[in-house]
Amino acid sequence: YFGRGLVEPVDDLRETNPASNEPLMKALTAHMIEVRYDLKAFTKTLLNSQVYRLSSVPEPSNELDDQNYSRAAWKPIPAEVLLDAISQVTEVPEEFNGWPKGYRAIQIWDNKLPSHFLEVFGRPSRQTVCSCERGTESSIAQALHLMNSQTTTGKLQSRHGLCARLAGSELKDAEIIEELYLRTLSRYPRPEEVELMSQAFSGNANSVAGANTDGQATSPEGRSTAAARQKAIEDILWTLMNSREFVFNH
Repeated sequence: YFGRGLVEPVDDLRETNPASNEPLMKALTAHMIEVRYDLKAFTKTLLNSQVYRLSSVPEPSNELDDQNYSRAAWKPIPAEVLLDAISQVTEVPEEFNGWPKGYRAIQIWDNKLPSHFLEVFGRPSRQTVCSCERGTESSIAQALHLMNSQTTTGKLQSRHGLCARLAGSELKDAEIIEELYLRTLSRYPRPEEVELMSQAFSGNANSVAGANTDGQATSPEGRSTAAARQKAIEDILWTLMNSREFVFNH
Protein backbone atom coordinates (compact mmCIF):
# COMPACT_ATOMS: atom_id res chain seq x y z
CA TYR A 1 0.00 0.00 0.00
CA PHE A 2 2.88 2.40 0.65
CA GLY A 3 5.28 1.47 -2.12
CA ARG A 4 7.99 0.27 0.24
CA GLY A 5 8.13 -2.20 3.11
CA LEU A 6 9.54 -1.50 6.54
CA VAL A 7 11.83 -4.39 5.71
CA GLU A 8 13.29 -4.64 2.22
CA PRO A 9 13.08 -7.13 0.63
CA VAL A 10 9.78 -7.78 2.40
CA ASP A 11 10.50 -11.50 2.81
CA ASP A 12 14.01 -11.00 4.22
CA LEU A 13 13.21 -10.93 7.94
CA ARG A 14 16.48 -11.44 9.81
CA GLU A 15 18.43 -9.66 12.53
CA THR A 16 21.05 -8.43 10.08
CA ASN A 17 18.36 -6.73 7.98
CA PRO A 18 16.51 -4.50 10.47
CA ALA A 19 13.40 -2.46 9.69
CA SER A 20 13.90 1.10 8.51
CA ASN A 21 11.72 2.25 11.42
CA GLU A 22 11.95 -0.13 14.36
CA PRO A 23 9.45 1.72 16.65
CA LEU A 24 6.84 1.66 13.87
CA MET A 25 7.54 -2.01 13.22
CA LYS A 26 6.99 -2.82 16.90
CA ALA A 27 3.77 -0.76 17.02
CA LEU A 28 2.36 -2.53 13.96
CA THR A 29 3.37 -5.90 15.41
CA ALA A 30 1.52 -5.08 18.64
CA HIS A 31 -1.54 -3.95 16.66
CA MET A 32 -1.57 -7.16 14.64
CA ILE A 33 -1.64 -9.13 17.90
CA GLU A 34 -4.31 -6.79 19.27
CA VAL A 35 -6.69 -7.48 16.34
CA ARG A 36 -5.97 -11.23 16.64
CA TYR A 37 -4.24 -11.40 13.25
CA ASP A 38 -7.38 -10.20 11.45
CA LEU A 39 -6.00 -9.00 8.10
CA LYS A 40 -9.15 -7.05 7.27
CA ALA A 41 -8.99 -5.11 10.53
CA PHE A 42 -5.25 -4.56 10.15
CA THR A 43 -5.65 -3.32 6.58
CA LYS A 44 -8.42 -0.95 7.68
CA THR A 45 -6.01 0.65 10.13
CA LEU A 46 -3.40 1.14 7.43
CA LEU A 47 -5.81 2.63 4.90
CA ASN A 48 -7.33 5.00 7.45
CA SER A 49 -3.94 6.33 8.47
CA GLN A 50 -2.79 9.85 7.69
CA VAL A 51 0.29 8.45 5.98
CA TYR A 52 -1.81 6.57 3.43
CA ARG A 53 -3.72 9.76 2.60
CA LEU A 54 -0.60 11.80 1.87
CA SER A 55 -0.22 13.36 -1.56
CA SER A 56 2.26 11.98 -4.06
CA VAL A 57 3.27 15.52 -5.06
CA PRO A 58 6.71 16.12 -3.53
CA GLU A 59 7.68 19.20 -1.56
CA PRO A 60 11.17 20.65 -1.12
CA SER A 61 11.39 18.99 2.29
CA ASN A 62 10.66 15.45 1.08
CA GLU A 63 11.40 15.28 -2.64
CA LEU A 64 14.47 13.11 -2.01
CA ASP A 65 12.88 10.93 0.66
CA ASP A 66 12.13 7.36 -0.42
CA GLN A 67 12.24 5.68 2.98
CA ASN A 68 10.29 7.58 5.65
CA TYR A 69 6.80 7.61 4.06
CA SER A 70 6.67 11.41 4.02
CA ARG A 71 4.72 11.32 0.74
CA ALA A 72 2.81 8.75 -1.27
CA ALA A 73 4.85 6.64 -3.66
CA TRP A 74 3.98 6.28 -7.33
CA LYS A 75 3.21 2.61 -7.94
CA PRO A 76 2.89 1.01 -11.38
CA ILE A 77 -0.56 -0.39 -12.15
CA PRO A 78 -0.49 -4.22 -12.46
CA ALA A 79 -0.36 -5.52 -16.03
CA GLU A 80 -3.86 -7.00 -15.98
CA VAL A 81 -5.42 -3.85 -14.50
CA LEU A 82 -3.66 -1.63 -17.04
CA LEU A 83 -4.90 -3.72 -19.97
CA ASP A 84 -8.44 -3.61 -18.60
CA ALA A 85 -8.15 0.16 -18.11
CA ILE A 86 -7.08 0.67 -21.72
CA SER A 87 -9.96 -1.51 -22.91
CA GLN A 88 -12.46 0.37 -20.76
CA VAL A 89 -11.23 3.82 -21.75
CA THR A 90 -11.25 3.06 -25.49
CA GLU A 91 -14.52 1.07 -25.30
CA VAL A 92 -12.86 -1.79 -27.19
CA PRO A 93 -12.74 -5.03 -25.12
CA GLU A 94 -9.66 -7.22 -25.32
CA GLU A 95 -10.27 -10.67 -26.77
CA PHE A 96 -8.45 -13.67 -25.29
CA ASN A 97 -8.09 -16.91 -27.23
CA GLY A 98 -10.18 -19.67 -25.67
CA TRP A 99 -12.07 -17.33 -23.34
CA PRO A 100 -15.59 -15.93 -23.79
CA LYS A 101 -15.81 -12.47 -25.32
CA GLY A 102 -16.07 -9.78 -22.68
CA TYR A 103 -13.74 -11.41 -20.14
CA ARG A 104 -11.40 -8.96 -18.48
CA ALA A 105 -7.68 -9.61 -18.06
CA ILE A 106 -8.05 -9.55 -14.28
CA GLN A 107 -10.44 -12.53 -14.58
CA ILE A 108 -7.99 -14.72 -16.50
CA TRP A 109 -6.45 -17.21 -14.11
CA ASP A 110 -4.30 -18.92 -16.77
CA ASN A 111 -0.90 -17.24 -16.56
CA LYS A 112 0.22 -19.21 -19.63
CA LEU A 113 -2.29 -17.43 -21.87
CA PRO A 114 -0.29 -15.83 -24.70
CA SER A 115 -0.30 -12.06 -24.26
CA HIS A 116 2.72 -9.98 -25.16
CA PHE A 117 1.21 -6.97 -23.38
CA LEU A 118 0.86 -8.80 -20.06
CA GLU A 119 4.36 -10.26 -20.33
CA VAL A 120 5.96 -6.89 -21.07
CA PHE A 121 4.19 -5.25 -18.14
CA GLY A 122 5.28 -7.83 -15.59
CA ARG A 123 2.67 -10.57 -15.37
CA PRO A 124 4.01 -13.11 -12.82
CA SER A 125 4.72 -16.69 -13.85
CA ARG A 126 3.22 -17.98 -10.57
CA GLN A 127 5.96 -20.54 -10.06
CA THR A 128 6.10 -19.57 -6.38
CA VAL A 129 3.75 -17.93 -3.87
CA CYS A 130 6.01 -14.88 -3.52
CA SER A 131 4.51 -11.59 -4.69
CA CYS A 132 8.01 -10.59 -5.78
CA GLU A 133 7.44 -12.54 -9.00
CA ARG A 134 5.41 -9.65 -10.39
CA GLY A 135 7.59 -7.15 -12.18
CA THR A 136 7.27 -3.63 -10.78
CA GLU A 137 10.09 -1.87 -12.61
CA SER A 138 9.35 0.38 -15.57
CA SER A 139 11.21 -0.37 -18.78
CA ILE A 140 11.82 1.01 -22.26
CA ALA A 141 9.94 -2.00 -23.67
CA GLN A 142 6.84 -0.97 -21.71
CA ALA A 143 7.02 2.61 -22.96
CA LEU A 144 7.49 1.53 -26.57
CA HIS A 145 4.72 -1.06 -26.32
CA LEU A 146 2.27 1.46 -24.92
CA MET A 147 3.15 3.93 -27.67
CA ASN A 148 3.25 1.66 -30.71
CA SER A 149 1.61 -1.71 -30.09
CA GLN A 150 -1.54 -2.94 -31.78
CA THR A 151 -3.10 -3.13 -28.32
CA THR A 152 -3.04 0.65 -28.16
CA THR A 153 -3.31 1.80 -31.77
CA GLY A 154 -5.89 -0.83 -32.73
CA LYS A 155 -8.24 0.22 -29.94
CA LEU A 156 -7.76 3.91 -30.71
CA GLN A 157 -8.54 3.46 -34.41
CA SER A 158 -11.40 0.98 -34.00
CA ARG A 159 -14.60 1.92 -35.83
CA HIS A 160 -16.54 0.72 -32.79
CA GLY A 161 -14.45 2.51 -30.17
CA LEU A 162 -14.63 5.72 -28.20
CA CYS A 163 -12.69 7.85 -30.69
CA ALA A 164 -15.03 7.02 -33.56
CA ARG A 165 -18.08 7.63 -31.37
CA LEU A 166 -16.88 11.02 -30.17
CA ALA A 167 -15.84 12.03 -33.69
CA GLY A 168 -19.40 11.47 -34.87
CA SER A 169 -20.98 13.25 -31.93
CA GLU A 170 -22.23 16.83 -31.66
CA LEU A 171 -19.89 17.61 -28.76
CA LYS A 172 -17.66 20.65 -28.98
CA ASP A 173 -13.89 20.23 -28.94
CA ALA A 174 -13.59 21.42 -25.33
CA GLU A 175 -16.34 19.01 -24.25
CA ILE A 176 -14.53 16.11 -25.93
CA ILE A 177 -11.29 17.03 -24.18
CA GLU A 178 -13.12 17.14 -20.86
CA GLU A 179 -14.62 13.69 -21.41
CA LEU A 180 -11.24 12.21 -22.38
CA TYR A 181 -9.64 13.58 -19.21
CA LEU A 182 -12.44 12.27 -17.02
CA ARG A 183 -12.20 8.83 -18.63
CA THR A 184 -8.44 8.48 -18.36
CA LEU A 185 -7.31 10.57 -15.39
CA SER A 186 -10.59 10.89 -13.45
CA ARG A 187 -10.27 14.66 -13.27
CA TYR A 188 -11.18 17.75 -15.26
CA PRO A 189 -8.49 19.26 -17.49
CA ARG A 190 -6.83 22.47 -16.38
CA PRO A 191 -7.38 25.58 -18.55
CA GLU A 192 -3.85 25.38 -19.94
CA GLU A 193 -4.38 21.70 -20.78
CA VAL A 194 -7.59 22.48 -22.68
CA GLU A 195 -5.74 25.16 -24.62
CA LEU A 196 -2.89 22.79 -25.44
CA MET A 197 -5.06 19.84 -26.43
CA SER A 198 -7.31 22.05 -28.57
CA GLN A 199 -4.37 22.52 -30.91
CA ALA A 200 -4.77 18.88 -31.98
CA PHE A 201 -8.09 19.68 -33.63
CA SER A 202 -6.83 22.69 -35.57
CA GLY A 203 -3.59 20.92 -36.45
CA ASN A 204 -5.29 17.86 -37.92
CA ALA A 205 -7.82 20.01 -39.79
CA ASN A 206 -4.98 21.98 -41.39
CA SER A 207 -3.24 18.73 -42.37
CA VAL A 208 -6.36 17.55 -44.18
CA ALA A 209 -6.75 20.94 -45.87
CA GLY A 210 -3.18 20.78 -47.08
CA ALA A 211 -3.80 17.35 -48.58
CA ASN A 212 -6.78 18.59 -50.65
CA THR A 213 -6.00 20.16 -54.01
CA ASP A 214 -8.81 22.69 -53.62
CA GLY A 215 -7.50 23.86 -50.25
CA GLN A 216 -10.67 22.83 -48.45
CA ALA A 217 -10.60 20.84 -45.22
CA THR A 218 -13.89 19.18 -46.06
CA SER A 219 -14.81 16.93 -48.95
CA PRO A 220 -18.34 17.24 -50.41
CA GLU A 221 -19.44 14.40 -48.16
CA GLY A 222 -17.68 15.83 -45.12
CA ARG A 223 -15.49 12.77 -44.74
CA SER A 224 -12.21 14.68 -44.47
CA THR A 225 -13.43 16.78 -41.57
CA ALA A 226 -14.69 13.67 -39.76
CA ALA A 227 -11.36 11.93 -40.35
CA ALA A 228 -9.42 14.93 -39.04
CA ARG A 229 -11.67 15.14 -35.98
CA GLN A 230 -11.19 11.46 -35.16
CA LYS A 231 -7.43 11.71 -35.69
CA ALA A 232 -7.29 14.60 -33.24
CA ILE A 233 -9.26 12.62 -30.66
CA GLU A 234 -6.96 9.62 -31.17
CA ASP A 235 -3.89 11.82 -30.65
CA ILE A 236 -5.25 13.32 -27.43
CA LEU A 237 -6.32 9.97 -26.00
CA TRP A 238 -2.99 8.40 -27.00
CA THR A 239 -1.19 11.19 -25.15
CA LEU A 240 -3.26 10.72 -22.00
CA MET A 241 -2.88 6.93 -21.98
CA ASN A 242 0.89 7.33 -22.27
CA SER A 243 1.06 9.77 -19.38
CA ARG A 244 2.55 8.85 -16.03
CA GLU A 245 -0.70 9.89 -14.39
CA PHE A 246 -2.56 7.12 -16.26
CA VAL A 247 -0.01 4.32 -15.96
CA PHE A 248 0.81 4.77 -12.26
CA ASN A 249 -1.28 4.57 -9.11
CA HIS A 250 -0.63 7.73 -7.12
